[in-house]
Amino acid sequence: MINFEQSLRENQLKITPQRIAMLDRIQKNGHMSVEELYEQIRSIFPSISLATIYKNIHALCKANILREIKAPKDKQKYELSSDRHLHVYCEVCGKLEDIRLDTHLLEQDCSQNSGYSICDISAVLIGKCPQCKKGA
Repeated sequence: MINFEQSLRENQLKITPQRIAMLDRIQKNGHMSVEELYEQIRSIFPSISLATIYKNIHALCKANILREIKAPKDKQKYELSSDRHLHVYCEVCGKLEDIRLDTHLLEQDCSQNSGYSICDISAVLIGKCPQCKKGA
């Protein structure tokens, strides 16, 4: 379990009930768009604005507490920054899931071929989830 207050404090971000609630919702749901997060947070804090959600998302991404995932044909989603992992995206239903693979060799190959020093990885593999494959 992540200590959100400690993460905010370490990044010199103000600890607010809204930020804690945002991080808690993202932790429970895995990947969320700004709009999905706004709808859930608004039920707790009715006066919160969409602009406030965007500002907090930006601050939390800048502090590397959240990570943005760009899913094809979908709005950006956000997740808690954690271990390095890839994502699989269903092109039919839009489901986005984590997939944990050893990326060491991929990162090493990329580094050797490009000359870059690899510090992180972000990739989305596209296909059909098991439920959508059954329906096809």
